[in-house]
Amino acid sequence: MLKIKQIFTRHHDLQPLLQEASDRQQLQQLWSAVAPEFSTLSQVLAAEHGILTIGAYSGAVASKIRLLEAGLLRKIQDFCQKSQQIKGLNLSAIKVKVQVKSRHQSRHKRIKSPSNQALNTLESCAGQINNPALEAALRHFIAHQRRR
Repeated sequence: MLKIKQIFTRHHDLQPLLQEASDRQQLQQLWSAVAPEFSTLSQVLAAEHGILTIGAYSGAVASKIRLLEAGLLRKIQDFCQKSQQIKGLNLSAIKVKVQVKSRHQSRHKRIKSPSNQALNTLESCAGQINNPALEAALRHFIAHQRRR
């Protein structure tokens, strides 16, 4: 069975995709090295026309990146000068987009209805309560549970 990389290198039409994926991976590694505190909270989306586009997973992270933009740009430039792989990356701005990760909705556990024995016990207790409002609420609850 051929590996994905072999398939991409054999088909000339797919080579630009392989190059784009490689470039994106290098940019993500650059971002992780320059801003490790944001690497788990954001991802590189693109680098075009001197603008590095970052996808932040929350508005708070996006705001923090925007506040630190000048310092991050300096760090990126310093890193690129020292790096052997990323040369000639000339960035003038960082654009941040908020991209909230979707979360799986947790299933609510259905609460079992009380048994008839429990409802009968509650009904006998309701007759012994001295508080009319509490007694009425308890009787309403019992009636509702029996209709189910």
